[in-house]
Amino acid sequence: MTRPRIGIPLDFDDGCGRYELPQAYADAVRDAGGLPLLLPHGDAAIATDYLSLCDALLVAGGAFDIPPERYGELRRPGCGPSRTGRTAFEVDLAEAALSAGMPVLGICGGMQLVNVVRGGSLHQHLPDDLGVSHEQEEPKDAQSHDVRMVPGTLLARLCGPEPLAVNSTHHQAVNRIGEGMLVSAWAPDGVIEAIELPDHPFALGVQWHPEALAGREPRHRAILRGLVGAALERGR
Repeated sequence: MTRPRIGIPLDFDDGCGRYELPQAYADAVRDAGGLPLLLPHGDAAIATDYLSLCDALLVAGGAFDIPPERYGELRRPGCGPSRTGRTAFEVDLAEAALSAGMPVLGICGGMQLVNVVRGGSLHQHLPDDLGVSHEQEEPKDAQSHDVRMVPGTLLARLCGPEPLAVNSTHHQAVNRIGEGMLVSAWAPDGVIEAIELPDHPFALGVQWHPEALAGREPRHRAILRGLVGAALERGR
């Protein structure tokens, strides 16, 4: 059986002048049965051309923030640096993929981008906005808190309804939910941990990093397998 092609936009290291992606993303997609297809973002105008090569889209996280102007706010001191080229490329990809009914998975900053694409907003800095911190000191493959699943959601069907231990390496989070989206998981402190689009075949965002935990926790691996399975189903 041909593996479905899962497009993953690359990050860019300005200092070294090279595209890059944490290995765990590609490995997790491959281990879930997909074929990672890495997408450079040098020209946002050809985003849809790249998307025509893909069966699904995975929007990864990164050490940067979406420009708050994209969700109608002024930048506040806690907001971090932006990468406007990558964000513009990913916005075009996500908009086109959602419109086409293509499976979409947003991870960490990718979840935040999907929410913004749907007209939602973000907490620019959780310590300032909510007085909480979600930046764990342990390695990314350590689990630092549980999330509570919302029964009946896509995420609960993939991972099971019981609380799930996740990692946490973000300083921003979803604030206002995007149009048509619903919350599918919460942290104990009230931070939104997952969102999804119920009228879409597979459109899911998770605030943690399942790719870093997939190798040793089947419930996290199920998220990647869900994306790959949705891509296979769409191709039939």
